Amino acid sequence: MHRIAVVLALGLPLWAGAPRQRVESVSTERVDFAPGGTIRIEGSTGELNVEGWDRPSVEVTVTRSAWSGDADRAKRDLDMIQVAKPAMAGAGELTIDTTHTRFPRATVDYRIRVPRDSRLVIRHGIGDVVVYDVGGDIDATTRVGGIVLQLPASSQYAIDAKNKTGGEIYSDFTGTTHYNRLLLSDSLRSGAPPATHRLYLRVGIGGIAIQKMAT
Repeated sequence: MHRIAVVLALGLPLWAGAPRQRVESVSTERVDFAPGGTIRIEGSTGELNVEGWDRPSVEVTVTRSAWSGDADRAKRDLDMIQVAKPAMAGAGELTIDTTHTRFPRATVDYRIRVPRDSRLVIRHGIGDVVVYDVGGDIDATTRVGGIVLQLPASSQYAIDAKNKTGGEIYSDFTGTTHYNRLLLSDSLRSGAPPATHRLYLRVGIGGIAIQKMAT
C-alpha cells in the first residue's frame, strides 16, 4: 500500500492585527501508481477535487490559506500543514490521510490527479467533493456539502445515492429517484449489467449531482 499523509497542524492560532490579507501555502507531492488500483481519501475537509489523467502516478496538491494581519506568522503556521513523503508499501492501493482536530480561520483545498481508471473510496468531512473523468468504481461520503461527479458519457453505472437532508439528487444516467417529504431526503438507485461500474454515494447535508461529461 502506498500512503500519502496530509497532516494538519493542531490548533492554529487566531491571528490578530490589521490590515488583514490572504496568505497561502501550497505544496505538491507525487507518487508513481499503476492504473486500475484503489485510492482512499480519508479525513479531508474543505474543497476536494479529484481528476483523472493518463499518467501512471498520483499527484496531490494542497492549498492552505487564511486571512491574517501578520502575514509572516500566518505563513509559518500554514507551513505546519504538511504533505508527508509517500511511504511505499506494496502495490495496488494508495491512501491519502488528513489528520486534524481544530483548524480556526484557515481553509484547505485539494487537487488530486489520479490514473483515469482508478477506484475511489472517499471519506470527506465538511465541504464539496468534485470528481472529474474517473472511470472506476466510486464510493464517496461527506457529512456536510455536495458531491458532484462528472463521468464519461459512454460508461454505464449501477447507482446507489442517498442524502439525509438539505439537497436534491440529480443524474444524467438512468435511475429511479425517491423523495422523502418527512425527512426532506432524496435517494436514487439504478441497476446495471454486472460488468458496469458502481457508484455508492452518501451525503449528510447537501445534494448529489451525477453528470455526463461533455464530448
